[in-house]
Amino acid sequence: MTHYISHPILGYEPAARPAHVAITLRLSDPSDDVLVRHVRLLRNCVALSQKRWDFTIDAAVVLPNEIQLLCAFRDAEVGVHGAVSMITRTFDRHVPGLRRSVWDDIGELLEIPEELVALRREFIEAAPVRSGLAKSAQDWPYSSAHIGTVQGGDLGAAVA
Repeated sequence: MTHYISHPILGYEPAARPAHVAITLRLSDPSDDVLVRHVRLLRNCVALSQKRWDFTIDAAVVLPNEIQLLCAFRDAEVGVHGAVSMITRTFDRHVPGLRRSVWDDIGELLEIPEELVALRREFIEAAPVRSGLAKSAQDWPYSSAHIGTVQGGDLGAAVA
């Protein structure tokens, strides 16, 4: 019997597979509003994950019990699950008085084809309107819909 052993080729790295990924993370208790109460902490958790896993955020919204992100990863095979795990675990670790994870076990990760990225961005930014939290997307303070508007600020466009 012949056994073949593959030897790595020096200097060879597999090609990265860039992708846009829609990420939706929900709280296990839908009546909780811990995300907006600790929005600065959530922002820092996302920024830390962004720095570690090297992705950009095209759209983001933080609702009282849910966060939705549209992210561009340079390598979707490597970074998506690590980024999500880092956001949720870091948030859980730093919320004062928290005894268990606040997150639902089922997060949604959906790869978005390039031709649908603009539509998904609009969908994410309209979430507060669909939820009845705001009359227009720009009225919700925890959303990327603020970019370029007067109220865009520390807790607005920079949330995630």
